[in-house]
Amino acid sequence: MTVLVDHSRRRVEILERAFELFAEEGFAGVTYQKIADRCGVSRTSIYKYFKDKDQIFVYAIKLATDNLSASVKKVVDRDEWSTVDKIRRVMRLTARLLEENRVFLTVVLDYLTSLKSSGGDVRRKARRHTFGFRFLLGRLVADAMAKGQLRPGDAELVAARLYCIVEAYVLNLTVIDAMDGKECARLINSYLDELLPISENDGGAKA
Repeated sequence: MTVLVDHSRRRVEILERAFELFAEEGFAGVTYQKIADRCGVSRTSIYKYFKDKDQIFVYAIKLATDNLSASVKKVVDRDEWSTVDKIRRVMRLTARLLEENRVFLTVVLDYLTSLKSSGGDVRRKARRHTFGFRFLLGRLVADAMAKGQLRPGDAELVAARLYCIVEAYVLNLTVIDAMDGKECARLINSYLDELLPISENDGGAKA
């Protein structure tokens, strides 16, 4: 009897198992054979989907960012929340998922450092995986300003500053370890509170 293989699902399964391996052993410690062993298939089977370990790693990162995007979309699609609430929730969700995957983030940092040392285009690779999130932040901020939920201003600049908080949190998770999730949330809320219309800030500001 012919066995039908769901190649899309098989591809995702390989990436999920590889993701686990990279988090456990780092980029340098993972081999094609180890990935095949973790997946319970032959090396030849892996080659049907990915040409080398670098491609698997890049697509594993993409899978992680796609999963984040799917979670973020659920927040953005909630009509009962104001746009400012959505921004807060998206930022908190992102921070939480980053913390849950801090070990893999460390592996990504090591990979990018090695890539830069070898003359690779780190900026292009990083932007490829973060463009969608930065664009979403810009769109949400612009919408909040248009609705009067945030004071008028440069939406792109506000979005860039919010993204900088995320970048700072990644640096803390992978290198410095001086900021926890609560501190990150406090920074996000403090910055957004400063951008609220005066009528929505503390009563003392208006008085």
